[in-house]
Amino acid sequence: MKRSSSSLDQQLTNNDDKIHQESYAKMVRRSSSRSEFNNEEKNQYNKQTTAVDQRVEDKTSYWLPRYSLILGSFSEPPTYVIHFLDSHLTFLQSFQICSLFGRVRIHGYTLHPLTFYSVYNYRTNSPVSIEFINSETTIPLLDIKSLISDIQLADNALLNVEQKGGDILLIRKESNNDSLFIKTMREHQFYKNWFSENYNLFERDNWKQLEQNLHIRLIETTDQIAVIPRKEFVSTADHIINRWLNVAVEDSPFIVLICGEKDMGKSTFIRYLTNRALDHISSTFSLTYFDCDIGQCEFSIGGCLSYVNLDSPLLGPPCSHIKSNPKPDRLLYYGLLSPQTSPVRYLQYINKLRQIWNIDQKNGNQKRSMILINTMGWGTGK
Repeated sequence: MKRSSSSLDQQLTNNDDKIHQESYAKMVRRSSSRSEFNNEEKNQYNKQTTAVDQRVEDKTSYWLPRYSLILGSFSEPPTYVIHFLDSHLTFLQSFQICSLFGRVRIHGYTLHPLTFYSVYNYRTNSPVSIEFINSETTIPLLDIKSLISDIQLADNALLNVEQKGGDILLIRKESNNDSLFIKTMREHQFYKNWFSENYNLFERDNWKQLEQNLHIRLIETTDQIAVIPRKEFVSTADHIINRWLNVAVEDSPFIVLICGEKDMGKSTFIRYLTNRALDHISSTFSLTYFDCDIGQCEFSIGGCLSYVNLDSPLLGPPCSHIKSNPKPDRLLYYGLLSPQTSPVRYLQYINKLRQIWNIDQKNGNQKRSMILINTMGWGTGK
């Protein structure tokens, strides 16, 4: 039996409405699930942010040094004068430090007396500690008073050192000359928490006041929190440096290649070795850093191979000391963060960098060079 055109049109209309309703229902379900996913993602992000904020708030310092004392402060913004008597002190965040008598070492580097150094202890990396070392130095009184404008405070500092030993530290804020990377991270909604501290002053003592005024955090120095060079680090570094000083010749550099698995402390050790070696830089000896870890570059952006002649210490993560050292003497752009897909090309770039260094070395002043080569961690794959 034939259907009338009107009934057929009505059936088609009903079918269209049914299809439309089903499609709309699917669309609503998809939109709803996506909305639920977005809400879950947002809640997860808020939880992470809250957790980070909570960690920041909970990181209030309850620990105080056992022997070291704050003698006072001078100028504005304040510079704090600390009589350093403990074996270690560790501060989070960035600051500048000066040792009056040169009895302080930071991650292998012995601070020169009466000189300010910038230290960067962000929570993205394990902080380096201030270590006391025995050293017999005599500093003229006029030089000390030139740094401490308060004469009475300067006399008190000298008297304390004469009676109790130790060293005098000057701690002040780091000047606003952050690298572009750090400035970007400070402004990021999530990562800015890693570059800030919240302060709850439970006691109005000098150490809490120092934390508040300088925006740094005093923490207890332990193996689990701070970088304390192990005996193996110290003995290995001393052995390498002694061989460099006694074996290296001008025509042939002394080469040290650091290799091993991931997360074995290669970068930490090579920074320590660099800082120890800098104590011997002179008109005769030079130090060159070959940065061949294209995934985690030390002195350049990722995907590059470079070398740089060093003359200043590494007292922080790569994002901090890029600006405190000269730009790489030579840089080759590899373009990838891993040599896995093109290992032959990676080796060719390293060989090219070596050839460039040889040419630069011949054209420059001949020195007994030590080359430190930073490599990538062992990787697996086809």
